[in-house]
Amino acid sequence: MRTGRARGVTLIEVLVASGLLAMVMLAVLSFYINAVAVSSKKDEQSERLRRFSIGMEKIEQVLREARVVQLEARLITFHVLDEGLPVRKGFPNYSLNPAQLVSTAEGVVLLHQSKKEMLLPTREGEHTIFRFLTEEPDRSPPPEPKGYLLSVALYSHSETRSDQFIHRTINMPRY
Repeated sequence: MRTGRARGVTLIEVLVASGLLAMVMLAVLSFYINAVAVSSKKDEQSERLRRFSIGMEKIEQVLREARVVQLEARLITFHVLDEGLPVRKGFPNYSLNPAQLVSTAEGVVLLHQSKKEMLLPTREGEHTIFRFLTEEPDRSPPPEPKGYLLSVALYSHSETRSDQFIHRTINMPRY
């Protein structure tokens, strides 16, 4: 015969335990949602960086042996080496037909001999800017440069702000 009372769980203890479990699960879920959002943003930035790096390699390859004639914020006009012309006393022979790199809404496009080639595709809200840099901006008068420093920058803009995402400087020899 049992004379003691059987030990059980009251309704209040069950409610307190379920509330604590719900709070812990809510904290874990919010941490997971935040981690997924951060991961998604990092993946987007990584893809943008990869796309810009690949495009910049193509742009550098095109401009490596070019002679820049005109540079504007969204346009570079240049002459490329003409493989068909003989070399004159060690100096490069450039084609008389200029080529252009144009920054459009779709990306940076190479226009040469009625051909159009996409070098750096961009997404909505991104644009590419070209400009020359000075080697020593504080020095006066500036020395005759041995080459040109060309800056290519990818900007991302929205309705509220505009940020420079990444830029690369290309060192181009002066001919």
